[in-house]
Amino acid sequence: MHRLFALSLSALVVLAFLGTTASARVMETGDATVVRRASAAVVNIAEWKTRASTQPGQPPRRIKVYASGFVIDPSGIIVTNKHVVDGALDMHVIFSNGDRVPARLLVAGAMADVAVIKVDVDHPLPALKWADSDALQVGDAVLTMGNPLGLGMSVSAGIISALNRNLHDTPFDDYIQTDAAINFGNSGGPLIDHNGDVVGIDTALYNPDANGGSIGIGFAIPSNIASFVVRFLLNPDRPKPGWIGVTLQDLDERLADAMGVQRASGAIISAIDPSGPAGHADLRPADVLEAIDGAPQSDSRAFMRAIVRMSVGRALHLTFWRDGRKLDTTVSVAAWPNYTPTQGLMRGEAVQHMIEAAPDPGMRIAAITDEARAQYGLDPSLTGALVSAVEQDCEARELGIVPGDVITNIQGAPVASPDDVRRAIEAAHQAHRAYLAMLIHNKTDLHWVSLSITSAGS
Repeated sequence: MHRLFALSLSALVVLAFLGTTASARVMETGDATVVRRASAAVVNIAEWKTRASTQPGQPPRRIKVYASGFVIDPSGIIVTNKHVVDGALDMHVIFSNGDRVPARLLVAGAMADVAVIKVDVDHPLPALKWADSDALQVGDAVLTMGNPLGLGMSVSAGIISALNRNLHDTPFDDYIQTDAAINFGNSGGPLIDHNGDVVGIDTALYNPDANGGSIGIGFAIPSNIASFVVRFLLNPDRPKPGWIGVTLQDLDERLADAMGVQRASGAIISAIDPSGPAGHADLRPADVLEAIDGAPQSDSRAFMRAIVRMSVGRALHLTFWRDGRKLDTTVSVAAWPNYTPTQGLMRGEAVQHMIEAAPDPGMRIAAITDEARAQYGLDPSLTGALVSAVEQDCEARELGIVPGDVITNIQGAPVASPDDVRRAIEAAHQAHRAYLAMLIHNKTDLHWVSLSITSAGS
């Protein structure tokens, strides 16, 4: 799930912005119809990622990750979160009918947590439509669909608990808060309305316990923002975002009173770029922006979202307060300076650089000593390499390997020492093998496991 809520400090900051949430509603008869119609376009994502080893000098290790996504185009275009695809070595998409298809990354956003992946199939796929998230109201019924905890397709019901939540992730935050269950693995899945259309992308959850699940406080990127980002990412020309050269801050009641503004909404200018359009329009720090083209904006993030989506060269009509008076000015939108179309974007070909080092399966290997034989009850005649530790969220744990297991054979060759294991993994990696077969001796039996070596074996 989203990294923000794994950090206690960030979680405490978010608490200050959270209101009381209602208990999740129960599913209703009409929900089943919506789920049947939408489920064919919702996918589970299974992938291997690399994670830096906890042991200095050791190569990165593989971890198995589960997430969600949804089809937005019958050609196989799928939307998910950027944090889902970050560092992915390999992705497979699992459809509701059980079909498992390899997926490739097309492009991922820089600041927005949105990514677009693609599957190649020989038939059109069911697709979901974007709904208008600006029409949402607190209390509206919603459903989440996705792959929580890697269990497979799951659905939960809830309501919109709050709108325009600021998680301090970007200057544009506008998260939908919902009490519909969002757990680890729901990332990238759709938040859908009573018509089965997408109103948001499930992205984050809040829980004081970094390893805990849903407590009824989840967050989704609104569909209007997500659909704009997707169109931008898929546009080969990628026009530059709009910019007027202001730094904005939210206006609270005390600032509003100090500046002679009638209500605490809008944004106060804290800095002006003298070379930017705002500087040429004679805007100043302490001016309080109220509206764009006559449309009031609630806070600094609303202004930033509106400006960044405007085309370069457009004349922007701003309403603002200065010295207790309401004034107007026109600003010509400029291109975001120092921006390049590929800035901050992660492309599919970049993933190849992540697999140059042989993977660390997440287990520590040691020689079998007399102390180890006594600790784990190993037979005196047993030879091989001892598994002394297994890390969380790694391939070895996924394969059922635990401390005390002994690797006795690899690819038909007997194992006598930890060096035999390391050499076998390195040789398999250099030979671009997909898998490496290991014979594991544990307390109950002797069985083979297949360790993935290249991305083809993930």
